[in-house]
Amino acid sequence: MSNELAIATERGQSMAELMGVSSAPSQDLMPTIARLSLQQMQPIMGEVELNGKTIKTEVVPIGSFKLDTGDKTVYSETATVRVFAQRKQLQRWNSETEEMEKSVMANNTNGDLKDSIGGFNLGRPAGYIEDFESLPEETKQLIRSVKLVSVIYGTVTMKNPINNEGTTVADIEDVPFVMDIKNNDSKKSINGVMAHLKKKNLLPIMSTIELEGITGTVASGAKFGKISAKLGTPCEISGTDNDTLKDFIELIEYNNGRILDLHHERAKAGTDGDTELVEGILNNDFVEVDE
Repeated sequence: MSNELAIATERGQSMAELMGVSSAPSQDLMPTIARLSLQQMQPIMGEVELNGKTIKTEVVPIGSFKLDTGDKTVYSETATVRVFAQRKQLQRWNSETEEMEKSVMANNTNGDLKDSIGGFNLGRPAGYIEDFESLPEETKQLIRSVKLVSVIYGTVTMKNPINNEGTTVADIEDVPFVMDIKNNDSKKSINGVMAHLKKKNLLPIMSTIELEGITGTVASGAKFGKISAKLGTPCEISGTDNDTLKDFIELIEYNNGRILDLHHERAKAGTDGDTELVEGILNNDFVEVDE
C-alpha cells in the first residue's frame, strides 16, 4: 500500500492535501462533468394505464439520486461513490439577478474567501459566531441567506437506474461527478464516514461510500430528501486514480478561476464607481451658503 500512496503528485502537494482531507486556472477549454443531486422536494410524476383509465403515479420518489451527464439523466434510490476531493463553498441564490453567487472553493472556511460579487464570504461574517441572537436582524438574515455547501468530486456507480418515465436503463459505472450538498443532516452523515476513514489513516478513495436517499419531514408535514451514508468496500489505489484526481483538481482550479475573474471585475467596478464619485465632488462648483 505504501507504494500505491507514493503515486506522483504535482505542485509539491500530498494526495491528502489535494483531496481536501486536511493558482492559476487553465483557460484552454471549458470542462464539463456530470452532476449528481438529490430529488429533494418533489417527486417526478408519470402516467400509467389501469383498467382503461390514465392514472398519475409517482415515478421518481423524493430522495432519489439524479445524475445528469449532459446527454442523459438517470435516477436511482441508491448510489455508490468514491470521493476524490472535497471542498467547502459559500453559496447564495440572488432572485433579482437569477444568479447563484459563490465564494471560491477551499478546504475550510476559517478565513475570508473571495466571492463572485467582488467581496468576501458573500458578505457573511467570517469565523465562529458566539452569540447569534445578539446580532442585528439584518446580519442574521444575511447569514441565513448564505449556505455553507460541501462540494464533492468523485466517481459514482448506479445499479438498475431509471429514466424520468420509470423505465430501467443501463447501469452507471464509475462516472466522474460533482455534487453540492447543502442539507446539514446529509453533510453530517457523509462527514461521519469520512471521519471514520481518517481515524483509520485511510484516504477517502480507499473505500466506496454507499449513499441512500431517505426522507425527512418538516413541521408542516411536508417531506424532503436527504442522504444517509455508510462505509462501503475497500478499494486499491491504481495509477489511473492519480490522473483522475489531477483532473478534479484542475476542474476545481478552473471553477475557482472563473469566480476570481468575476471577483476582480466586480470589485474593480465598485472601485471605479468610488473614483467617479470622488472626481465628481472635486470637479463640482460648490455654492457657498451664508451661515
